[in-house]
Order: sequence, then structure tokens, then C-alpha cells
Amino acid sequence: MGLLPLPGRYRSVLLDLDGVLYRGDEAISGAAEAVRALRGEGRAVVFLTNNSSRTPAAVAGKLTRLGIEAAPEEVVTSAMATAAMLEGAGTAFVIGEEGVREALAEVGVTVVDGEPERVDAVVVGWDRSADYDAIRVASLLVRRGARLLATNTDASYPAPGGELWPGAGALVAAVETATGVRAAVGGKPRRPLFDAALERAGVAAGEALMVGDRLETDVVGAVRAGIDAAVVFSGAGSPRELLDHDELPVAAMPDAGGLAEPRPRVRFRPAGPRDEGTVRGLLSSAGLEGEGPMEEAVVGEDDGRAVATASAAVGGETGYLHSVTVDEEVRGRSVGMLAVAAAARRAAGAGARELLLVTEDAAGFFARMGFDEDDRGAFDAWVRDRSRACSSSATAMRRSLA
Repeated sequence: MGLLPLPGRYRSVLLDLDGVLYRGDEAISGAAEAVRALRGEGRAVVFLTNNSSRTPAAVAGKLTRLGIEAAPEEVVTSAMATAAMLEGAGTAFVIGEEGVREALAEVGVTVVDGEPERVDAVVVGWDRSADYDAIRVASLLVRRGARLLATNTDASYPAPGGELWPGAGALVAAVETATGVRAAVGGKPRRPLFDAALERAGVAAGEALMVGDRLETDVVGAVRAGIDAAVVFSGAGSPRELLDHDELPVAAMPDAGGLAEPRPRVRFRPAGPRDEGTVRGLLSSAGLEGEGPMEEAVVGEDDGRAVATASAAVGGETGYLHSVTVDEEVRGRSVGMLAVAAAARRAAGAGARELLLVTEDAAGFFARMGFDEDDRGAFDAWVRDRSRACSSSATAMRRSLA
């Protein structure tokens, strides 16, 4: 098949920052080399972030200090996307840092501090100095008729040492709870930030690849905007979260360094009767026998070539995962994770609220995806019957589905 690095299929790569290129004040391994390679291949690079605290110049400066080449005009922030939604408004009260204030000034909005009687809008972003008084004033102004906007609703922020600190979403939730008003959002997973990034790159949605660490914002938002996404596990996200979202990335990798490695672009779809030979062939090449009808299976394709399959039978609210296999040429590229996630989401769509499996030698892999060991004897009779080909020493596992 001749695998190539994933970015070679796109004109532009959109890169999230926190958790993808750096964590706190430390560059993530392989990030600088990945960006350098993208530029060398002529890809348009855009840095986009839900972190609204910094200006584009500050973001570019931080990247440069970490050894990652960047220019202010390549940066698009959630503050900029949110400010564009307010162009023409007169005044705003802000919970947020310099990035929000500068973005609003650039579209002609005057930031009013203190305790104004009224403003046109209240804008909430990440603010490390926010206190009760700021939340109180913001809430009163919204109750008096001001529009409520949020740069983003990220619940947490990936901090140094692997910790997660409260993000802008925590502040937004306080104002929403106090007022009963839902904020309009400029950042991921909403479209304004993605649209701004595509405009900056000068490409259409189908010509860009989004690389992020959060399934619920980076991947979900990109896919809904028509943009392919790749997820990295160097930030806030983890493999187990793949099973909790209907929108799947086309690739998964440990960190941004994976962009330089040969990797398939895999899209999954439900299998049909015409796929039986393909599915059986994949299973046979892995030394497995096919079981179950095609309506239980999903097929993952890389440019039309089937490279993975997985199946899940459903009985009531229980699903049974089986027949997971990946073509030998793409093994070790996290394609199996995507196959399991695709089968799990199909099972959830058919009514399953939990997923069971029995594995001979992959308990560690499935544990990373959120499965816990269980008593096989406690499984429903039909699951025990379907798994009878597995030895008595095989590991039984279970996890709930969103």
C-alpha cells in the first residue's frame, strides 16, 4: 500500500496548542520537528487555540521560545473568533485576559471595567485573576439585557506535571448558572474558530487536517465542520474517550511526532453483504474465523482499501464486541482503537448501554480503552454462547457506553 505521513494528503494542517505542541511551559516531544517538517513540505500551518488569554503575538512568541517556528499571522484564537461575533457592538464587560481585550478592541468594541450599569455584551474567557465580584457584575449585566458570549467552554486546562486546572468553562458555567442564560460560544467545538482557521489558511474544509488532544472539542468540532481530525494523547484526552463520541478522528497517535510517521487515514462505515469477503479476508489474515452477520461489523478504509474491521452484536441494552482485527501493514498505528470505537458507537446506536468482550491476549489494550475485568459467568447467556470459542483462561471485560 505504501503508507505516507498523514499531512501529505492535505494542503493545510490546523494545530491545537495546549496538549499538542506544549504543556505548560514545556514543548511536547517531537512537536518542533513536526512543525518544521510540515513547513518543509509546503503545508499551510495555522495554530488555533481555545485559550483566549494570550494575543497572537504572545502565542507566536511562546512557540518560538519553545523552538517551534511561528508568526502572529498564523495564530487564530477563540478570543478572535468570539470578537468577530460582536463586530459593531458598542461596549462589553470582560472576564478574561489580554487576548480577549485586544481582540475586542480590534473590532471596535470598547471594554468597560468596574461596575457599569449596562453594556451591550458580557464576554467570558479564561482568567486567572477572576474573582467573585467579576462573576457578580457579569451576571447582573446579563440579567439587565447584555448578550452573553464565551470564548470557549473547556472545563479544564492541561497544566504542567499532568494536572488539569479549571478552564474558561468553569467561569462560564458560574455566569450561566446565576443567570439562566446560555452563552454563545466562539471557540471549539463551535464553528466560528474553525471557519476563521480555514480562512486564515486559505483552504476549504476538505483540504485541512485538524490535530488536537480533546475529543469533545478538537475532534467533534472539526468533524462537524467537515474537517478531518487526528487526535494525540499527549494532552487532556485519552484512548478511552474514543468510545464516547459519534464523531471519530481519521487517525490517533501518541503525540504530534506521529505526523511525520507513515500512517493510514481511516474512515469507518457499516459493513454490508458485499463486504463479507473483505471482512472474512481480514479476519483470516489474522488467524481468526469470521462469526456473526455483516450487520454486526464495521469496516475501516484507507482511500478505498479495507484495513480494519470490528463487530458488535447487540441484545437489548448489551453489546458483545468481537472480531477486531487490523491489516498487518497498519498495525501499531492505533487503527485498532478506532475500530473498537466505531463498533462501540454502532452498538450504542442500536441501543446498547454496555459493551462486553472476551480476549485471549489483549486485556491491556482494552483496559486502555476503559474496559474493566469482569466475571464471564455473569454475562448474559447469549454472550456466553457467542464467546464459547474463547478458552476458559481468556479475560472477560465490560464497560458502559455513553
